Amino acid sequence: MGKARSYEIIEFRNKITDEICNSPELVKLLGCEDEESPEEIIPFKYSFPHEYVPETITKTERFINFDIAASIDPRNHVYKDLTIYFFVVCHEDVVKYREKGRTYLWYDKAVCELDNLFCEKNILGVGQTLLVGNDPYCPKYEFKGRFLRFIVKDFNNGLKYGK
Repeated sequence: MGKARSYEIIEFRNKITDEICNSPELVKLLGCEDEESPEEIIPFKYSFPHEYVPETITKTERFINFDIAASIDPRNHVYKDLTIYFFVVCHEDVVKYREKGRTYLWYDKAVCELDNLFCEKNILGVGQTLLVGNDPYCPKYEFKGRFLRFIVKDFNNGLKYGK
């Protein structure tokens, strides 16, 4: 990987994509549990590394999309603050999700799994990842979901090793 400080964002995106593709629960929620290689199907079809909602709707779809922001911690320049945004959305016709005789909102199940994945493991940073926002999200009339914000601290190695 290059030495520029922004290359870390590429690594973080890859780690998040890997976590989504390797989570049996998220793979199931995205409808890929019967696929041989969900890690080849999910990225850029059901999970985008940026905010995304299709323009033309030809079928009911579900998405777990994300983006990342990084900024220097103003109190301690050794660290940077990472914010991971998740845009968990589905077409309104597939909001209802049934599992083991119970009915849920699909996006609530996805949010619970994301919370488990990112708050229970130290995936991205040196500190514990915290869920700091879980808000309703309706990017288009036909799509409903949740907008999540996670924060974590990471070393700001780019100043020492970067350009």
